[in-house]
Amino acid sequence: MSLNLVSPGVKVREVDLTVGRIDPANDQVGAIAGPFAKGPVNVPVLVETEQDLLNTFGKPSNTDAQYEYWLSASAYLSYGGTLRVIRTDNSNLVNAHAPVSSPLSLKIKSSEDYSNNYSAATDWIYAAREPGSWANGLKVCVIDGAADQRIAIGTFGLQVGYAMTCGFTTSYAKTDGTVGTFAGYVKGIITKVNSGSVDVKILSNTDAITGLTVETVYGKDPISQLTPNLSYIQVFNNVGTATSLEKARITNACTVGVGSTTISILNDDFGTSSEFSDISTGDLIRSLNDSFSARVTGVSTNTITIATGAQVSLASTTLVVTYTRSSGDGTLGYGEGLLPSPGRNPMVDWYDQQTLGLTNSTVYWKSIAPKPGTSQYAAERTGKNDEMHIVVVDDSGSLTGVAGNILEKWVNLSKALDGKTSPFEGIYYKSYIANSSAYIFAGTSDSVLAPKFTTLDGYTPLTGGSIAWGQNAASVVFGLTGPKTYPLSSGANYGATSGYSASLSDIISSYDILSNPAEYAVNFLISGPSGGSTVFESQAKANKLIAIAESRKDCVAVLSPHRASVVNITNSDTQTQNIIDYYNSITSSSYAVFDSGYKYTFDRFNNEFRYIPLNGDIAGLMARTSINNYPWFSPAGAARGSINNAIKLAYNPSQAQRDLLYPKRINPVIFSPGAGIILFGDKTGLSYSSAFDRINVRRLFLTIEDTISRAAKAQLFEFNDVITRSNFINIVEPYLRDVKAKRGITDFLVVCDESNNTPDVIDSNQFRADIFVKPARSINFIGLTFVANRTGISFEEVVGTV
Repeated sequence: MSLNLVSPGVKVREVDLTVGRIDPANDQVGAIAGPFAKGPVNVPVLVETEQDLLNTFGKPSNTDAQYEYWLSASAYLSYGGTLRVIRTDNSNLVNAHAPVSSPLSLKIKSSEDYSNNYSAATDWIYAAREPGSWANGLKVCVIDGAADQRIAIGTFGLQVGYAMTCGFTTSYAKTDGTVGTFAGYVKGIITKVNSGSVDVKILSNTDAITGLTVETVYGKDPISQLTPNLSYIQVFNNVGTATSLEKARITNACTVGVGSTTISILNDDFGTSSEFSDISTGDLIRSLNDSFSARVTGVSTNTITIATGAQVSLASTTLVVTYTRSSGDGTLGYGEGLLPSPGRNPMVDWYDQQTLGLTNSTVYWKSIAPKPGTSQYAAERTGKNDEMHIVVVDDSGSLTGVAGNILEKWVNLSKALDGKTSPFEGIYYKSYIANSSAYIFAGTSDSVLAPKFTTLDGYTPLTGGSIAWGQNAASVVFGLTGPKTYPLSSGANYGATSGYSASLSDIISSYDILSNPAEYAVNFLISGPSGGSTVFESQAKANKLIAIAESRKDCVAVLSPHRASVVNITNSDTQTQNIIDYYNSITSSSYAVFDSGYKYTFDRFNNEFRYIPLNGDIAGLMARTSINNYPWFSPAGAARGSINNAIKLAYNPSQAQRDLLYPKRINPVIFSPGAGIILFGDKTGLSYSSAFDRINVRRLFLTIEDTISRAAKAQLFEFNDVITRSNFINIVEPYLRDVKAKRGITDFLVVCDESNNTPDVIDSNQFRADIFVKPARSINFIGLTFVANRTGISFEEVVGTV
């Protein structure tokens, strides 16, 4: 080392011979693809337990034998490994959704797909998080503070507590680029009288000019407000049911006395020649407090006659108290004192009466959360009406088995794009649902569509306010939607009849996602069901999985025979030949493991016994061996090869039949008295004699290759000199000594010096290391010789002749 010192001194340099290390590998990750009932599409989701599988991908189904995929995955998980599950795509898949108009062929594959392609959708309002019929029957219930609004109307004679009806006409932008007009009524209780406006607690609404009904609230209007030209009357029929509001003005103040009394009226601007065409002789007129009532004795164009049995002064009893005033915006507002219905609670809050709109149960919004209004964040920025509650309900019970089961609820979410409850927690409803919900995504806002104004909708355009959601809160008065219920429907599975028949090409496309080993760590490619209706489709699927495994070179494909070759065939010799014929056309590879059939197991979700392929179990045995022992131990035999949850086998080969199968690379699974059902072979799919024709050797090399290659990455961009080479040897040799001590190899040699790192190699920016190992071999054949000896002969004399 050059010191570069001009005067006497000490220079220190460090040399790091600890670069890189051996990290343990996780060698128990399986992978399976299939047509599952729910879950993200073509996304390898890591699941650890059967409950995770159930929650993410739904239950197994009888339709199209879909249970084979699900139970194969469950079988693998029962051995302790983790599993990447891929839900196969299909052109028939559709998300259940609440469309704006007509149902769509909506397919949102995953959260990423929603963020990239659907978060700004305009043709659906809410949708299930994943495709399939699983969400048909769910309902999304929404409510905001549509009850509390400010209505521009004259304030002549109005007081807090008055009951009123307000009509209006407004314009709105239609989705086709034109402007429409809309007229409606709102009924409610005045909560505040302002200069030129009143705040109103909305009790009901309608979009019809006629047909208004009496609400269950008390008016508080004093008789002094019964003024000529400013008052209406309310008429009840003979059975006490309110008729429509009559558009007529009282022209004379009067006192109702004994006998017949006439009240003169005039038609108003809304009327025809007779405003009282629906009033009949005998109809009942009531006072507000029910202390006075009278029957109609005569009806003409401009007058009605009422008869009373006692004198009643209008100074103490209000017949009807109403008003009519210009709203100041070119429309006409008008209201009425509302009469109480017997047995009803007056002054009931609008919000307290609202339910979630379910079919099979009644749930009040007030039991979910207090009424939404304006958040502190929006109020501080002069925004208004941004809060809303959202609830997801399994109304039919089709998903959870409990009708009316509330699955999720979020309270006080915001319509504001920048809405927050703290400096860091965003509560914009679309983003919050996308990040938090397990069931739904949010699409377009219902309030930006063509307005409706009915009892169910509760929609009110606000003068000077914006109806568009998804804006920043500053100075925005957000449009209101009132109580809404959105049933999700039109979700579809893999077939027109909600089936699960996925095509071979769709399943292969799912497995292709795993082709890049740098993206997903996988140790076992589990084929699940054979893959098609014909033997040829099953063989094609098997060959594809082997091709992926050989391309990755870090996993093995685990395969079972074609179902029809084994299940429901009574002749075991026929089964044997079918299995041999099936595997004869499968690619020779040490990256594959073949088993002999199907096991009979119990499907607790459908309460039936099933035959399912054994490949999930064989992969599970290898995973369990890694967990309990080491990857280089054989997974076969009575010690480590016991099959879980197997009642019987579709094919239980005899010794003679096993002698035919084993040379053909097929590992028999047998019933062994005293040991149960076990794997009785540890061959790979390699067709020629080699150390790699054994499962333990193949998995030994997969393990040490993966581990040492990861340690070698630490040497990248270092100098190819004796220090780097020595450092690499110091990493690898202790690891191989440990593998040897754990019975994986019998000996090894690591060469990494000038002999294989020649000047040409160094000049090519390469680094080479040659690692020689002698793998331990599992015992496949045992010979036992028993020798009978004469009494007088010593054992030493006969040992040499045996």
